[in-house]
Amino acid sequence: MTVMPDLADAAAVQRFLETISGPEELRDLLDGADAGADDAAIEEFVEGAGATAVLDRLFTIMGERFVPERAPGAAGVVQWNVRTPSGVYTYHVEIRDGAARGRRGAYSGANVSLKISVADLLRVCAGRLNAVTAFTGGKIGLTGDMMFGARLSGWFEY
Repeated sequence: MTVMPDLADAAAVQRFLETISGPEELRDLLDGADAGADDAAIEEFVEGAGATAVLDRLFTIMGERFVPERAPGAAGVVQWNVRTPSGVYTYHVEIRDGAARGRRGAYSGANVSLKISVADLLRVCAGRLNAVTAFTGGKIGLTGDMMFGARLSGWFEY
């Protein structure tokens, strides 16, 4: 079980975030007694740890979990607008030349833009929430190239 750091200790939080390397650790975080799996507990952790620090780590992992064999010839940019209690944070993932890289900030001319809560983003990345189901259930808003957006979830390892 994941032992949550003291959120007042910025160095401990940073060390903790660096231990998260993929879906397994995210699932452990979501399932851990300290984090809980409900939106309020997840949002409290994200706010306490620092939304930017959590999202920076999450989007780094997203780039690392891209599986180019599942996306032959794919190229484009996905912008993510992530709702947190303290506001919306914008990130983008650029997919080019068989690689993906997540970065902080908006991207002018993104192929697709997604709107999602931080709790649901963590669940999707942990494999606890199916992205297609989240979209059809209204948990993910999508604008732009619908076909590009529909293929995205299959390009990453959860």
